[in-house]
Amino acid sequence: MFESMLLIAVGTAILAGAIYDATTLTIPNWVSLILLALFPVIAISAGLSWAEAGIHAGVGVAALAVGIALFAGGFVGGGDAKLFAAVSLYIGAAWFGMYVFAVALAGGLLACVLLAIRWLAAHGGGAYLSWLQHLAKRDAGIPYGVAIAAGALFVLPGTHLFLAAGQ
Repeated sequence: MFESMLLIAVGTAILAGAIYDATTLTIPNWVSLILLALFPVIAISAGLSWAEAGIHAGVGVAALAVGIALFAGGFVGGGDAKLFAAVSLYIGAAWFGMYVFAVALAGGLLACVLLAIRWLAAHGGGAYLSWLQHLAKRDAGIPYGVAIAAGALFVLPGTHLFLAAGQ
């Protein structure tokens, strides 16, 4: 029961990051901090060895390093980099490739949706929800936290960490 509540908390934090990003184009630091704080508790409850936990931590640090480089280059926002790294901590090495693929696929779909929204806005068509108006601007970014969350929620349930913690 306790482990299930932890897994729900992780999913809720990831969804919160996506919702914040979709509505404000920012991801608050507390989202990544919650994910970071919950990891040791879930790792212990799942029975991860020190070596396994170290591999997960290494994947998270590597993802953060790549995210910082992408942020420095202006390709992603800082919140996106932190959320991607925090989720990578849970993914681990075995599922990391699938996670990157799922995030990229979701990001591509998201970009297509935003192109359609922006085209409709530019051509005076479509009555869209008011919370989408900020995304309809040509210079608005892409809320990549949505793609990160979609990839995470697709991959996480099959990972060793989540399967072990859910038993």
